[in-house]
Amino acid sequence: MLMQNVVKDKTIANDVLLDVRDLETHFFGEESVTRALGGVSFRVRKGETLGVVGESGCGKSVTALSILRLLPKLTARTVGGEVRFDGRNLLDLSEREMRKIRGDKIAMIFQDPMTSLNPVYTVGRQIAEAVQIHTGASRSSAMAKAEEMLRLVRIADPERRIKNYPHEMSGGMRQRAMIAMALICSPELLIADEPTTALDVTIQAQILRLIVDLKQRTGTAVMFITHDLGVVAETCQRVIVMYAGRIVEEASVTNLFARPAHPYTKALMGSVPDRRRGTERRLPEIPGIVPSLREPMAGCSFAARCPFVTDICREQTPLLEQVGTEHAAACWRSKEVMSA
Repeated sequence: MLMQNVVKDKTIANDVLLDVRDLETHFFGEESVTRALGGVSFRVRKGETLGVVGESGCGKSVTALSILRLLPKLTARTVGGEVRFDGRNLLDLSEREMRKIRGDKIAMIFQDPMTSLNPVYTVGRQIAEAVQIHTGASRSSAMAKAEEMLRLVRIADPERRIKNYPHEMSGGMRQRAMIAMALICSPELLIADEPTTALDVTIQAQILRLIVDLKQRTGTAVMFITHDLGVVAETCQRVIVMYAGRIVEEASVTNLFARPAHPYTKALMGSVPDRRRGTERRLPEIPGIVPSLREPMAGCSFAARCPFVTDICREQTPLLEQVGTEHAAACWRSKEVMSA
């Protein structure tokens, strides 16, 4: 049995692409420090799609920007932890070494393509630039590759669109162009930060389907940041739930939706519209507000809003512990939550 466990652990380790350990990121103001991430740990396996869920301000985007070291240097700093990618700690690399990884090994799709694309260069030139930087290809070869990628992301008439400036494209087309830019160097990991937020519902569905199709075709692992549990259900294999800069639950998508083990996750699911409830029933809301990350927190960060709260919740911070196969939660009363 011991040998089987050792073999299993080695297999899991060999399958890990990104290993984030106890990541702590702080924002520094003139009079206070905001502890945006308070010891975040998770793994992304090769070829999988990991969902990162939570409400605005919980630390989802800060986690992604900390991984790629894209936070503003004057106001933000990662003060602890490790970010291991292919066995290397990204936090120890020089800026020059990080530039070789960004866009090549790890790529990111941002929320708003209009602010991510340079308005004074054509879309084709911006996509081709990534190929030139990371592979040394000629400009003509890179432009041909860019046109091929626009075709791959299903932009009609790519020969003409490659010459367009961002403002000449619709929101959906700009987001497709951003996906093309992110995937042109065949990254091992794609971080998608709320890539459908600014799009209408029909285009959202098309973009999600496109990302899933391209992932299956290329084998790229995807870290999908979203506040939409419906997106997680449709696109992800595993999911981590974040609250106030910490991970409060981690599970396979099947386990999470079948039996949530943290009160925050359960409350999130309860606030999602469901046709089975009927239109006359008011959606429940989570009472209270997210605690300030500028002040030290005693106990569970969700305690003030939690219907399962007891004295220990207010006094001691729960650790992320196993509550089942492929399921962990940071909650003193996870068994009661799962059975409620």
